[in-house]
Amino acid sequence: MVRPMMCSALAILGLATPVIAQESAGGTELVLQEIVVTAQKRQQSAQDVPVAMSVVGADALANVGGSRLQDLTQLSPSLTVTQGGDQNNNSVILRGIGTSAFSIGVEAAVLVVIDDVATGLSGQGFNDLQDIERIEVLRGPQSTLFGKSASAGVINITTKAPTDHFSGTAEVMVTDDDEQRYSAGLSGPISDELSFRVSAAIGRYDGNIKNIATGRMINGRDSENYRAKLLWQPSDRFDATLSGYYSKTEADCCDYVLLKKTPGVRTLFGVPTNAQLEGITPGPDNFTARVDPDPVSDAKDYGASLKLNLYLDDHVLTNVTARGHYFANDLADFDGTSGPLLGQPNGLTQFGFFRGDTFSNELRLSSSTAGDLQYVTGLYYADNTYTRRFTRTGPAQPGDWRGETGSKAYAIFGQADYAIVPGTKLIGGLRWSREDISFTYDRYNNSGGNPPFNTSGSSHDTVVTGKAGIQQDITDDVMAFATYARGYKGQAFDLTSSFTTPTNPARNPVRPETSNSYELGMKGSFLDRRARLSLTGFLTDYNDFQAQSQVAEFGGSLFLANVGKLRTKGVEAEGSWLATDNLTLNGSIAYVDAVIRSFPNAECYFGQTAAQGCTPRPTGGRAQDLAGHRLANSPEWKFNVGADLELPLGDLPFTSTVNVNYAWQSDVNFDLRGNPNTVQDSYGITNVSIAFEDKAEGRYRLTLFARNLFDKHYFASVNDLTNGLSANPYPNPSAVIDLRGRRARDASRYLGGRFTVKY
Repeated sequence: MVRPMMCSALAILGLATPVIAQESAGGTELVLQEIVVTAQKRQQSAQDVPVAMSVVGADALANVGGSRLQDLTQLSPSLTVTQGGDQNNNSVILRGIGTSAFSIGVEAAVLVVIDDVATGLSGQGFNDLQDIERIEVLRGPQSTLFGKSASAGVINITTKAPTDHFSGTAEVMVTDDDEQRYSAGLSGPISDELSFRVSAAIGRYDGNIKNIATGRMINGRDSENYRAKLLWQPSDRFDATLSGYYSKTEADCCDYVLLKKTPGVRTLFGVPTNAQLEGITPGPDNFTARVDPDPVSDAKDYGASLKLNLYLDDHVLTNVTARGHYFANDLADFDGTSGPLLGQPNGLTQFGFFRGDTFSNELRLSSSTAGDLQYVTGLYYADNTYTRRFTRTGPAQPGDWRGETGSKAYAIFGQADYAIVPGTKLIGGLRWSREDISFTYDRYNNSGGNPPFNTSGSSHDTVVTGKAGIQQDITDDVMAFATYARGYKGQAFDLTSSFTTPTNPARNPVRPETSNSYELGMKGSFLDRRARLSLTGFLTDYNDFQAQSQVAEFGGSLFLANVGKLRTKGVEAEGSWLATDNLTLNGSIAYVDAVIRSFPNAECYFGQTAAQGCTPRPTGGRAQDLAGHRLANSPEWKFNVGADLELPLGDLPFTSTVNVNYAWQSDVNFDLRGNPNTVQDSYGITNVSIAFEDKAEGRYRLTLFARNLFDKHYFASVNDLTNGLSANPYPNPSAVIDLRGRRARDASRYLGGRFTVKY
């Protein structure tokens, strides 16, 4: 009997996909197993879907030490994540396109969907990934099927379903840098018609930065995640799935470490930099900080959904109703030092909360996979409310405000493919959307001589997006496609602390962001289905791109604005190969040229000179033209390679599987303005593991692993805060500098073990 063998990080089908045995004229042979996805809201083989995507399974994610969304960057080409001060300010980027803004009123360009339900605030997508069946990373605009928050792509997450037989798992993971994770799951029947699935995961991690002000480790998190599903199947014509989840995170994350800081000067608050530098050696190897108090980024996220399926001969009628609630607290040091300052016992701090209340309902009808015409069509409604409360203490740069934004979205959508002749399909889709948005804003303090105020406003927009293309079967196992897609991200009100008058937000709703995307691709199985390869070429133009910018007429404050035109183009290749019965190789590579085509009057970076393009504006202040500049945190080249080798180990009672994965990316600049100080050099991360599993029933598995084996130190974001030094003569060239970076979880090597029991 041939044992199944697990591939790890397939990048075309980045799923940990089992190799299966099939009968042939020459006997039994091994092939890569077909993977079913729901990238087009109906079940299809991933090889038949004319969309550039990666599919990642739980085992593949675990092989790179992953339990969070940002770990996908090591497995999916063209995907990066920029880390903010807390998870609500993280930004997901695909093909160079993402949204980085302080306002709760603007949507992310990359939509995160969990079990058919779209998340609201970006922080919800950064909870621990638990009980995962697969993750589909869909690249490029997906607005036709997924709506207005998918202008750059979708991360479509599917969790495991209840089973009709009893099964369970339990797992313990520990590392040498004090991370612990405990998880368990149980699934099975309650009756002939009712089955269940429950899972729980608890994680503890102290962090990888030493706060010398308090003596504690920071940049860590304690998390609890619970998920439950009930599946009712009274007949083969109907089923209903009731799902619930609860997630709680307590984090002291995510503070900076110093990369460069000029000694012997003072900050704008009068704090000597020598005091800030005491006990710290700035540089790429710095893992210490001085902050008071420890940062806080706590969150609770809970909700439920009900999915109903009615099977009507050749069609499936599906209705998904969901409600969710999200609440997060944040606290951060603002003055960069410890001890009392300006009458405040812990110096200057800023704190507040995020809250999101969401409701959605989608009704859709899907055709069968047989026949010349296959389609999905539906109706969608969402009613979301997001709130941000923000306070900054002290007499210097105070802030005290509350903003609330609401949106109601309505849509009718449909997408179909039609076989005009055998092997040739035409693809077409349309989505009509309407969105009503509103806001209220209360400013409580007397900042900058401006009196407190209350203001509100509303707006609406209607848009039609769509997709068109052709799909051609070249052989039974190879197909090619060419598509055009229209992307859209809705208008927004900018709710931040930069408001100085009541008229600013109401008079300046940010226009929608639109895109036109063209893709040419190929997917195929080769070498008797022992190998897979996917190639995609793409070009996407974005107009009225929404980004944080400086608006001169509002006194140089930072505002959300339409900054111009962008273009992202490139080539992606992904593949896997069952080289021998025991060895599977996989990899991906992406070349992405993501540049600004038009962005006049962009903000200058600190210290930028006229010779470097920073010139006076006629309306006041200074500006630069960013046309031709690369987008922030968008590597030109990115690739990963991996291998799984199964060692039978003769007569021993267990087998061994060795996994090696290497991910590399070229240099990036984290600042949209092109600041040369905020460049992260190219780097590569190597992860290795060796697993031992009992041969008898495969119930017990011990995995030993090393993450970032060669201890490559890198940053998840870099910020230039030189403007906070009093010796900085901005806008003139500055001889001083204050450069800081945020550490990723695997920014240094760590070792660990994972023990799994299943039945």
